[in-house]
Amino acid sequence: MDIRKGAFGDQELNLNRNLFLGSSFFHSDNLIVSADILLKDEKFINSEHNEMNYVNYFNDTDSAASRRHLIGYMLFVGGATIGAAKPLEVMAAQDRGLRNRLQYRTSPINKRSGITVYDAEKSGYNVQFVTYLSRFLLSFDTDCQRWWYQRAADIPRRASSEEVNSLRLKQFGAFSASVEVGLQEYRDANGPQRLMDSVLKRYCPDINSLKQARSEAGQAPFSANSEEKQIREIKEARRQIALLFGLMKTFQPVDAITSVLAAIDNATVVEVQIQDPGSGYAIDYGQPKVTFESPEAGKGYKAAEGEAILRPNGLILRIDILNRGVGYSELPSITITPPLGSLTNSMDSEGSSSSTKYARATAKVILFKDGISKGQIERIQLIDPGKGYLDDEIITVDISPPDSEGWISAKAEAVREYEVGSIKILNGGSGYVDEKSILVYVDPPSASTRVSGKGISGGCIGRGCYDKPVVAKGFARSNIDSFKSFRTDDDAYKAERVERALEGRSSAPAPRIVSGSTSGKDSSLPALPYFGGSSSSTQLLSLLPSGIGLLYDPQIKRYTLAAGKSFESFLAPAPSKPIDPEFGPRGRSPIEKEKSLGLSSYLRFCLSGAICSGGAHFVLTPLDVVKTKVQTDAVKYPSVFGAFNTVYREEGFGTFFTGWAPTLVGFFVGGGILYTATEFLRRYLTELAGSSAVSLEVPIILIGAAAASFIGSFVICPFEAVRIRSVAQPNFADNIVGVLSRIVEEEGVFSLFSAIPVFLTKEIPFAMAKFTVFDLSTEFLYEEFPAAQEDLKLSLLVSLVGGTLGGVVAAIVSNPADTVISEMKKSSDGIGPIAACKTLLNRSGIPTLFTGLGLRMVFYAIMISLQFLAYDSIRFALGIGTDDLKLYLDVLGGALQQ
Repeated sequence: MDIRKGAFGDQELNLNRNLFLGSSFFHSDNLIVSADILLKDEKFINSEHNEMNYVNYFNDTDSAASRRHLIGYMLFVGGATIGAAKPLEVMAAQDRGLRNRLQYRTSPINKRSGITVYDAEKSGYNVQFVTYLSRFLLSFDTDCQRWWYQRAADIPRRASSEEVNSLRLKQFGAFSASVEVGLQEYRDANGPQRLMDSVLKRYCPDINSLKQARSEAGQAPFSANSEEKQIREIKEARRQIALLFGLMKTFQPVDAITSVLAAIDNATVVEVQIQDPGSGYAIDYGQPKVTFESPEAGKGYKAAEGEAILRPNGLILRIDILNRGVGYSELPSITITPPLGSLTNSMDSEGSSSSTKYARATAKVILFKDGISKGQIERIQLIDPGKGYLDDEIITVDISPPDSEGWISAKAEAVREYEVGSIKILNGGSGYVDEKSILVYVDPPSASTRVSGKGISGGCIGRGCYDKPVVAKGFARSNIDSFKSFRTDDDAYKAERVERALEGRSSAPAPRIVSGSTSGKDSSLPALPYFGGSSSSTQLLSLLPSGIGLLYDPQIKRYTLAAGKSFESFLAPAPSKPIDPEFGPRGRSPIEKEKSLGLSSYLRFCLSGAICSGGAHFVLTPLDVVKTKVQTDAVKYPSVFGAFNTVYREEGFGTFFTGWAPTLVGFFVGGGILYTATEFLRRYLTELAGSSAVSLEVPIILIGAAAASFIGSFVICPFEAVRIRSVAQPNFADNIVGVLSRIVEEEGVFSLFSAIPVFLTKEIPFAMAKFTVFDLSTEFLYEEFPAAQEDLKLSLLVSLVGGTLGGVVAAIVSNPADTVISEMKKSSDGIGPIAACKTLLNRSGIPTLFTGLGLRMVFYAIMISLQFLAYDSIRFALGIGTDDLKLYLDVLGGALQQ
């Protein structure tokens, strides 16, 4: 069990606050009052232990004034900056409270299921998005801010600036990981859209609904300044949400972002660019209809209106027949005058041929072949529309007369082709987005534009005759767009004063740890972490300031973050340069704490401990037998390997399992008690230590292991006495029951417990070393190999290595006591622990106390590694693995709760 889990989330201050009807912003008037109170309060400014006294002072909730100052500080420093969380009325004297919406829930992260912290990234929620969403919540949400400021209490009083920075970054990393776990609820195809809708609904209320809510609650209406600030905050929240989702590189909700930007910009169409003017228009059909796409901001906004301005494109559209003529027996010739420019300019200005600029139009005549109209012209087919005919030149069409005299010559005229030269904006509309072009649709030419207006065929019928359609894009402009913050200098000024006051009281000089300004006086580029890769904790609450916005990239069909003109001196000569910022660390583990365990869980701990301990000792009984013989008769068994040979040769293979029954039963019962008591005591002590649990990790492990071992020793000691007697004196009795009966009969029941004092000196150091080394080594391995936290097999391998190290150290520290116990119990002389110790020392001195250490180190390295491997495996199988017992702080779910 990792006692550090939950250190960032377990301890909550008892704060009383009043929610203003579910709204999302602090009341600006109260912010000013609270800041002034805080700055003027002598208890805060002149406190003796000033470096962290603001935390202690805020924990002093004995008076209404203290609570008022606490809430004022929280509201002010967190909310008077870029985003604030909820408009709270500073009325702490009234004892109305609201529960914290951030609740601990069962974590979906589990090695058994294969779900990791990072799964949300597969759905497009990249690290930039996760960390910036974390900043957004810490800036706009009261409960998230409260968690952040409470974590300031975890900073040691005398921490250096580097230590403060490191701890704050770890806290932010855990917070971001919790946010990412919450994003797993939005991994479906429509997830980003649902998430964006939820964030907008939560943090961008309609100002009219806020005013109505105040009225219904009997509260005074907003002052003019307060209402203006609320509107700015709502707009700034929309801007930040748009920037947030603009960080997504895959599955980006482009349409939703566009809608949000349009509501921010409320832009008006000011320009239309013609990318392809189209063709096939005729002036006698009037101007084609122009339609602008609907405003992205949605209902309540007016679409732009425009008028197409046609211009000739230098081509001939059709040849209209004015008179069909009579008496044609052969096809007449038809001649169209060439463009005037082709006659006056045979060379262009650079001395090259002008033939590509000018071309004579050509056509052919088609006659009626029979019927009453035989000999008349049926139609004139345009073969080449020509090129370069000027707008004001006269175009003549000559048709040769019939061969016979007395017949009538046909007449025709050329009709110019027009294209859309420009679009005149009649009404710019409203609710458009500044960052993206607007689609403009121009009606195509009528189906009959290439047909004579007099009903006489011009040689082409149907839409198959049309050329390319018109391609046009509109561009809107607004006074405010995503590149401009809605914050003012005054909005951030008081926050700056408070932060400087806190900063100035620290005895360990450090940069600000709770900066929340994103515009105004505190947002100049050099202080921002986004461009240089800085991860300073001083900026963990800062959001993107003015000069950073979104641009739509038509090539990749999504928005990208870009720096505008105000930042070009820092980035590049050209404005609107795409940027790739960093927003802080995202940890591997969320904010977690242990579940409250019931009887069922502890029974499963007991079964896991019993099986792993009893099973491991039973499997290693041969090693234990040889160890005992070496310790009880060093003369006969001078070496470990020699002891194996001697026992096998003289007593047979069965001797290696002498005493297996008391070993199995004793350690089955004792192991169950030991592991269960350890789990319980360490959880109890961690909860008792509260916020100090992190710094008291090792003492808690030692105390828990020692207390559990003390209890378990009274269970194991009698079984160990029977086992040692069976091994040391093979002829003492026929079986284990006989050994037990004879000991009780000859030496009394209490002889089974006579070794308790020395047994405690063995088992307590053994357990303390075993659990402490195991926990510290596995903690180190998880930090060095983080992937093991997500992979079940790697996690069990870590347990195996940690158990091996724990077994070696435990064997060393407990070997002297183990040798003394073996000396005491090898015979029925009734020798006490002190006498046994003297006997050993008289025999060969202090080295005698470490007899069999080599074998014991091997024995317990294998023993403890198998125990912990089996223990963790069985826990996983029984549903009480490390991940099964964790709760994580549901930051996102709580923050978005209405």
